[in-house]
Amino acid sequence: MKKKVYCVGNAHLDPVWMWKWQEGSCEVKATLRSALDRMKEYPSFRFVCSSAIIFQWLEEFDPDMIGEIRQRIAEGRFIPVGGWMIQPDCNNPGGEGFARQGLYAQRYFYETFGKTARVGYNVDSFGHHGMLPQILKKSGMDYYVFMRPSPSEKEMDTSLFRWRSKDGSQVLAYRLAHRYCNVFETQEELQGLLDTMCEQAKTKVDAVPFFYGVGNHGGGPTKRNIENLLLYQQEHPESEIVFSDILDFFEECQRQDGSIPIYGDDLQHHASGCYSAVSAIKDLIRRGENGLYSAEIYAMIRMALMKKPVPTGQIRDAWRNICFAHFHDSMGGCSIREAYKDMDAMCMEAISVASRLENNALQALSWAIDTKDLRGYPIVVFNPHPWEITETVQINKQVAEIVDVNGRPVELQHVYSPTTPCYGRSDTVFQVTVPPLGYTTYQIMDPEYAVNATKYRGELREDRDERAFATRAYDNVLENEYLRVEIDGSTGYVKSVYDKERSRNILCGDAAVPVVIDEHEHDAWSHGKNFFDREIGRFSEAELLVTERGPVRACI
Repeated sequence: MKKKVYCVGNAHLDPVWMWKWQEGSCEVKATLRSALDRMKEYPSFRFVCSSAIIFQWLEEFDPDMIGEIRQRIAEGRFIPVGGWMIQPDCNNPGGEGFARQGLYAQRYFYETFGKTARVGYNVDSFGHHGMLPQILKKSGMDYYVFMRPSPSEKEMDTSLFRWRSKDGSQVLAYRLAHRYCNVFETQEELQGLLDTMCEQAKTKVDAVPFFYGVGNHGGGPTKRNIENLLLYQQEHPESEIVFSDILDFFEECQRQDGSIPIYGDDLQHHASGCYSAVSAIKDLIRRGENGLYSAEIYAMIRMALMKKPVPTGQIRDAWRNICFAHFHDSMGGCSIREAYKDMDAMCMEAISVASRLENNALQALSWAIDTKDLRGYPIVVFNPHPWEITETVQINKQVAEIVDVNGRPVELQHVYSPTTPCYGRSDTVFQVTVPPLGYTTYQIMDPEYAVNATKYRGELREDRDERAFATRAYDNVLENEYLRVEIDGSTGYVKSVYDKERSRNILCGDAAVPVVIDEHEHDAWSHGKNFFDREIGRFSEAELLVTERGPVRACI
């Protein structure tokens, strides 16, 4: 057995999973009340707790308890860890989502408790992408503790390593040798757990962290747990049993071992089913992330140009919803159906806030642009990205000609419009190029000013041959200057994707084949089922239809 055992009291609190978040918030209060009571009874007891969202909940319905927690944090006995709003899925969220996890959580910890978390803490997440060291480091965390993937899912020579991302950032990481929720009623049970944990820990360090406490529905360390550890301290003076913060263990590792190996890749994978299950919540989260990013960018541009304040409070609260939905069991698609009704509402609230703030900023900016000397009707296209973009824009109007900022006509095309049943007209699509964090103004030309106005018949210009178009569609072929895609006319499978620049077909067989997979033996996570290859049927007898064809875009 290892000489020194750092006993890390914790409570695995899933704020939503097999229960709704309202029940989770109730369990937060009960669990943290229990931990605070144990501190009164056992002066050496210490407790770690992750996820800023649970402290924010508690502050809203029991501010007195937050005051008590603040006192224990000052004593070094109650230790916030994680530095994120929640223990999220660590693969699915967007990069901005991960950044916001750290931004809002660490700011909350600092403003509420006077200190930030130093240990990244995702003991229950299903896998960890390889750029997390950069995000952790930039969020003020030098250490990372996790449990999955387990040794049976990913073999590693060591449990302790310096995890390095591609940019060179690194954190000292530890994979738990045993589960994060250990409970024991007797000395025999405790001894068995300690022996197993020390046997499984692959480190040169003569120390090991021992996580104990009740989860997943909260609970935390029990009186029996603490009393057993105190008794073990007395009966085993050959071992140093310490009530600890996980930070103590990491600092001990750095003192003992100067040759900790470096690992520079993803930590994958566990529960592969989580990356496709309940795709609707994944879509809502991504819409929320993208929408809030754009809304904030436009609000900041408006502030810089028009001295209008950025609605940071509304943006923060909307991000808080998205960050909560990142939770590994909700974004991973393995919570109960009732929980997703709440997740949908949270995400839609964030999306609605983003849409409103973006529109407010763009309306203010666009109306401030001087267009009085333009001959045509202005269309202002904005770009929230820090790089130039070229993109296709669709407007709810059928027009004959559009010119760019230099007065040159641009290619345009008429496409089906949702308003066709009422107005009997098409929408117009055209391609735009917009500078980074900026805008470009195009003009719809009236017929009397049109330089190149042309009548349309269906989707094609009467005076142009389709072969001249940059994008073409035939019965079963889509083609542009880069690719030629051929679709099987009877099955709908993609037969080939020919890369014109490299003169090769990038497919080795049929692609986009809609198959039925037998996965009745899988659970919601697809635990231990990393291959989805038991095909029991596939769709065929497709009907192909060219729905768009013109100089701007084509579609089958």
